Amino acid sequence: MYQKNARHRLIYIALFGAVTTILVFINIFYRQNIWSGQAKELQQVVLNIRLTRTLTCVLAGAGLGLAGLCMQNMLKNPIATPFTLGLSSAANFGASLSIVSGFPFIFSAYGVQISAVVSCFIAGGVILVIFSTRQVSMNTMILIGVTINLFFTSLQQLLQYFSSEREVQRMATWSLGDLSRSSWESVLVIGVVLYVVAIIVYQQAWGMNLLLLSDETALAMGVNVKRVRLLIFFSSALVTAVVVSFVGTIGFVGLIAPHLVRLVLGADSRFTITGSLIVGALVLVLADLLSQFILPGTIIPAGIITSLVGLPFMCLVVLKKGRV
Repeated sequence: MYQKNARHRLIYIALFGAVTTILVFINIFYRQNIWSGQAKELQQVVLNIRLTRTLTCVLAGAGLGLAGLCMQNMLKNPIATPFTLGLSSAANFGASLSIVSGFPFIFSAYGVQISAVVSCFIAGGVILVIFSTRQVSMNTMILIGVTINLFFTSLQQLLQYFSSEREVQRMATWSLGDLSRSSWESVLVIGVVLYVVAIIVYQQAWGMNLLLLSDETALAMGVNVKRVRLLIFFSSALVTAVVVSFVGTIGFVGLIAPHLVRLVLGADSRFTITGSLIVGALVLVLADLLSQFILPGTIIPAGIITSLVGLPFMCLVVLKKGRV
């Protein structure tokens, strides 16, 4: 029976992968006739703009999908994501701080990325300290995450108030989740970080399954609960920080992807990890395609599309579960 179920799950994962691959090719070659006579110019456009944008989109979506799954499994809450816990807002504030002040004043070419990662880990550290030192429920952690989200959003608004028009424009574009900043550099950095994080999370798949039952069960089976939680939280924070540092805040991918995956594959982390990576990529590539189709001649930031879809989806999840 188990082998039969496993085969079915692998088939579904393969189907998700096939759909994602088709969408990737559509996104790269949409409205481009690569077999026409303008060969060289077109190849340059495809390789340097569309290919880097689509690959960044795939990797960012996969990372956010995986981070969402980790957060939901760790806190056992259906709306726990890096976005709802405030990690994305913290990273976005860090990027804005660098835009305005030049922080961290070293490695200026990567100042925005470094600042975003540092801010994200500060927010993550606060969450971990509260979680480790106080006996708080999983639902309370969500409310703490919402508070952190609002705090960093307020700091961002304060920065905008004292910034020049040009800086405000840059910060606003960043906060919308814009894939137009994609480059081979973003592909390489996000790809390497996602590869490392995926390996770490895969190694904790068994522990994640036991955590879904209860901490007591996990402890009885010899799982170091604190270590597993620390690793998956650190992994989620790292991949979120790196993604936001390159493409800005893209919300709700980490909410939508894990729920769709669990609906089809069940809750076994050995399958949902792969599924969330693929479906996260699928969701963001689809959002990127929609952003190009909705208004011809205008590309809407992908973060707006995911928010428009994600907010109603989040309401449905809360209403279905009957709790925050």
